[in-house]
Amino acid sequence: MTMIKVYLWAPGKKVILPTMAETEAGFFVETAPLKVFDTVQVEKWKKHLREMLNRGMQVIPTPGEDQGPGSLILEKLQLDSWSEFEKTAILFTVHKGARYISIYTTGKGEDGMWSHAHSSERKFYSRTPIDMVVDAIVQDIICHPETIDRPKTLLIGG
Repeated sequence: MTMIKVYLWAPGKKVILPTMAETEAGFFVETAPLKVFDTVQVEKWKKHLREMLNRGMQVIPTPGEDQGPGSLILEKLQLDSWSEFEKTAILFTVHKGARYISIYTTGKGEDGMWSHAHSSERKFYSRTPIDMVVDAIVQDIICHPETIDRPKTLLIGG
């Protein structure tokens, strides 16, 4: 199975693509390199998505307990906490398995944090051409309300 994560970070209008790896213990981790694109650079991040889905996941040694959790994303964006990031980001998780390719999109709960209850899922048969799956991810991102600029509020009579 291949898994990739794509983050849409609204304040900076950025698409963030960490490299995913599977540990020897069988869990998935984000590793370097971390790619960050402006959302308007569609062809660049679309090409990278296609490459990520076409290559297999690297298996790496399981991190030891002495290694802190850290976050490449927080360091790159110069943010202090994961909750600060989560409240301003949408996560798209793509699982490419033997039978299906699934795209999960996080929704937001009342507190602004990601909520499984408000998430959505799209499925494609595993034989679906990767370009069609990539195009679906691109459309989800560029049409997402967090990507679209909202008009400024107009005050009348003030």
